[in-house]
Amino acid sequence: MKNILYVEDDAINALVVRKLLNGVFNITHVFDGESCMQRVAETQYDAILMDINLGKGKMDGVQTLHKLRLLKHPMVVIAVTSYALPEDRERFLQEGFDDYMPKPIDRLEMITLLNRFLSD
Repeated sequence: MKNILYVEDDAINALVVRKLLNGVFNITHVFDGESCMQRVAETQYDAILMDINLGKGKMDGVQTLHKLRLLKHPMVVIAVTSYALPEDRERFLQEGFDDYMPKPIDRLEMITLLNRFLSD
């Protein structure tokens, strides 16, 4: 089973996504960018699902992505966000995310998206 790290500051959203993807992927959840960086240093993940707004006074999802990209090892990072305007997708792709999924998450769409990147 593929290992996915979900970075999300809202506990309810994290619970929903874990339930949606349970049994299909092994999901680990952290609340902020700092914890994400620590987990990535300790464990290899097949993909990272990254919320954009990660609370006040902390790195947001874009800042966390930029730090992850400095690690120089390939990893799939998908923006999972409530920013859902048509131009938001292009903005996040330009920032360096591999793909984009607006909230609320559709289970089948998310599984299809992850499988597209993670198929062996």
